[in-house]
Amino acid sequence: MVRGKRPMRVSQRMRLGIEYVNVILPFILLGAVLFAIAWPFVEPAPPERFTLSTGASGGAYEQTGRRYADAFEQAGFELHIVPSAGSVENWQRLLRKEVDAALVQSGTLPEGQALQDVQAVVSIALEPLWVFYRLDTRSATADPLARLSDLSGKRIAIGAEGSGTQRLVSSLLNEVGMYGTLTQGTELVSLGGREAVEALRSGQVDAAAFVMSPDAPLMTDLLLDPNLHVLDFKRAEAIARRLPYLTAVVLHQGVVDLKKNLPQRDIHLLAASTYLAIHRETHRSIVQLLIEAAKRDQTRLSLLAEPGYFPSLSHIDLPIASEADYFFQRGPNILHRHLPFWLASLVDRLAILIIPLLAIMIPLFRVAPPALRWRVRRRIYRWYKKLRVIDADLMRSDTPMELIQQDLKLVSHFEDDVANTDVPLSYMEEFYNLRLHVAYIRERLERRLAQLEDTHGT
Repeated sequence: MVRGKRPMRVSQRMRLGIEYVNVILPFILLGAVLFAIAWPFVEPAPPERFTLSTGASGGAYEQTGRRYADAFEQAGFELHIVPSAGSVENWQRLLRKEVDAALVQSGTLPEGQALQDVQAVVSIALEPLWVFYRLDTRSATADPLARLSDLSGKRIAIGAEGSGTQRLVSSLLNEVGMYGTLTQGTELVSLGGREAVEALRSGQVDAAAFVMSPDAPLMTDLLLDPNLHVLDFKRAEAIARRLPYLTAVVLHQGVVDLKKNLPQRDIHLLAASTYLAIHRETHRSIVQLLIEAAKRDQTRLSLLAEPGYFPSLSHIDLPIASEADYFFQRGPNILHRHLPFWLASLVDRLAILIIPLLAIMIPLFRVAPPALRWRVRRRIYRWYKKLRVIDADLMRSDTPMELIQQDLKLVSHFEDDVANTDVPLSYMEEFYNLRLHVAYIRERLERRLAQLEDTHGT
């Protein structure tokens, strides 16, 4: 019959567990204190839902926002897209904290408002200002228009109310002094997009302004219209020097459509940049996600910039967030390169707690094993201390019989205690040596007691 293992008594298990707890308890208490000190410095978790104000429904800004939302979803976050009338409304929402971030256009910063609570992340595109006018606004033999002031006395669609186009065109008209000629017949009409195109073609307005990418379908449609011309900003460089939020660009002949040769000549344009703006307190993980989404989205061809130029930290008229500058320049750290975003963010946030963790683990691994050995051996050596006293009694020849009898009873108790004591397997050698030594002392005591009884009997 196979002999089963002898079950350990509950009290013995508890005593053995107490030994371990007594060793590691000081380290646990130290770690708890260090964690309590470090916890206030731990960055809060990023919000699971983030809102981005974009642009008109179906427009380029909204499409960009939806591509960003896909990137956020893959990282385990929700980016909620909020359509708007344009940059002006986006700024209003951002300053009122109705949204967390917004796609805005350079040159549309609200006037007379404190902007210390908002920052920029990256610029993502250059969008030129187009001013289309009908052919009948001038004689057929005249040269194409080259200045906004040439539109004096005309009806001009300057973009929808609340759009960045209207803010930009208004600034330009003010710069060239056209606001002073409004009483001479110049009329500014708040129309944008398809409505402005229809008004231009039907003759309701003489010119219309748009801020839009050259490869937008609406721009291709307007460039193909033989009754419309594009204002060529011959002084684009001079205007860009005076208005730093604008960039002078050249749309080269045929770059929009080589087969149709659109445009049919080089056109000098002024371009505003589109960039991401956020609140100052936006979580840095969200900032990183925005930058990564922007980099991922820039695989599309740009007709105005070199490949790989965007996203960029240039063409921004707002202070750049320090987190954005850090992530843009250095890229994701080793955690984000090899771990899922949510896990990397968690480890990154809790990095400050590694210090108290190391303060616990390093001493624990180095001190705990010797401490455990010392505590277990101390239980064994305490009996040796008593056995040494009894052995000293045996070494003396004049030890009375009563003392020998007392020592013998004490050793018998030792044997019972040792038999009921559990120690780890790694200390069984010392344990069995103790039992042998207890038995050895008992035998010597019995022999001495027998000798003394014989002596008294005789």
